[in-house]
Amino acid sequence: MTEYEDETNEHIYSNNETEPLDNKWLIEFENSEKIYRDYYKDDNYYANVHYAYVNANDEIEKIKQEFIYMSKPNCILRDELIGLLKRNSIDNNIRYTLLSILKINISIDPMEIKRFLVSDNLDYYKNLFFSPIKNLDNIIFEKTINMFQDLNEIFILFYEKHDSVNSKPKNITKKIYLKTSHKKTIKKTI
Repeated sequence: MTEYEDETNEHIYSNNETEPLDNKWLIEFENSEKIYRDYYKDDNYYANVHYAYVNANDEIEKIKQEFIYMSKPNCILRDELIGLLKRNSIDNNIRYTLLSILKINISIDPMEIKRFLVSDNLDYYKNLFFSPIKNLDNIIFEKTINMFQDLNEIFILFYEKHDSVNSKPKNITKKIYLKTSHKKTIKKTI
């Protein structure tokens, strides 16, 4: 079948019915469009998670990395986040507490890539891509250009607690004294 014939092997004619319609431009457009497919925004289905462990001397003790799949596109659910925090809060029998969470989401538009590459004002993009997570809630990612999806990440910073996992928790009880005054109820006579 030639490019001027449809599935019934009949020629496709233009309005004047004398010469076949040239759809060669459509095929060329589709071929050129394949090149730019990596520059279209798409849903995120995975993210890299980095864990940094800081000891009591404010030194980075260890850094771990994990690759997670999102059960819902563009979203790490609250339950998944809490599970990540619980699983990774203990390392080498040392209990760590959550210090902060940072989300990196490269959500640049395809038309801005060239401007981003030549820009000297990176503060604008830093504020656009980096965002601290202040609440333990769903972490939402914006759609990302396909070739930048590997750059979407979560950084979780843990700080060492002073007691280790094996030590017994210290039970401290504080006494609270309540002052009460005994007042008599006065009955009125009618």
